[in-house]
Amino acid sequence: MKKVILLSIVMILILSCAAHAKRKKNSEPNWLKDPKAAYPEQMYLTAIGEGDSRSDAENMAAGNLARIFESNIIAEETVNQRYMELTKNKKTDIEEQTDVLKNVNVKSQQTLFNIQFGESFTDDMGRVHTIAYLNRMKTAEIYESKISKNVDQINYFKGLYNKSNDPIFRYAAMSAASAVSSQNEILLAQLTIISPSFIDMLELNYNHNEIMKDTNSAASAISCSINISNDEDNKVTILIEELINDLGFVLSKEIILSINGDILLEKTDLKRELEFIRYELQINVTDNKNNVIVSMAEKGREGHVSVQEAEARAIRTLSKKINNQLKKKLVAYFDGMVLE
Repeated sequence: MKKVILLSIVMILILSCAAHAKRKKNSEPNWLKDPKAAYPEQMYLTAIGEGDSRSDAENMAAGNLARIFESNIIAEETVNQRYMELTKNKKTDIEEQTDVLKNVNVKSQQTLFNIQFGESFTDDMGRVHTIAYLNRMKTAEIYESKISKNVDQINYFKGLYNKSNDPIFRYAAMSAASAVSSQNEILLAQLTIISPSFIDMLELNYNHNEIMKDTNSAASAISCSINISNDEDNKVTILIEELINDLGFVLSKEIILSINGDILLEKTDLKRELEFIRYELQINVTDNKNNVIVSMAEKGREGHVSVQEAEARAIRTLSKKINNQLKKKLVAYFDGMVLE
């Protein structure tokens, strides 16, 4: 009997120690309880993330870190894409991917540089926690370098603009300068949050508002004509006019860019209950030297309960294609003119 009692006591002690060890093992680390104590605010920006895996936790932590900047910074995806293309050279290398220059794209459409991840912790529920942080001083140095390189790139494009008399090339140069300048505005806003003292050390020998003004002026010097054959009620013509206005160009008889094309919309019988419209669209954009600089060809079909609704769907489809594909091709052409 004594042996049974003694064995029971031993088992209770073992289970108690195991439970205590487990509680100790799963107790929250200091960096999770109080991130600013582990990573002093004057030296770091931090954010906690959690998820089912370390990768998920890091993604959430990076997103939470980006939210510190969201109220001050709005990044446009098209500007980011153009910036990456326009700065793929010796002046600025946006694709530099070393451990020191780690950059993370987060869902807020921002790119934050030099995000690091600290320890991870798995709680009793199996959820993984981690911390993302920016070292203010080291990250500010990276931003200072990138902003300075962008200043050189902006001045390079401005120089091309000043040396040329060709309205198309002048627009291309200023449009490129405005894309890099817009990205620099984002970096400057981020740097203001990371380490405001670094802003005073930068030499910004340009004015962003003046660059945008000069870009608008250069765009207004691009006069266009539009001629789309078989375009009843000018439905496609109106779509292209909207694109021209969006780019800042103007419609005029003094032609610098000619946009010519042909649209076919016809009913087609697919032996179904719905009515179908087949569409074909061909567009060519010609410069002032009679060179075709951009082409676009689209065809397909749309169906609905009535011919009118099917045609309306076809026009909506073409609207999306013109606003996306034709615009991207035009922007890429202009950017290609000034790339080294």
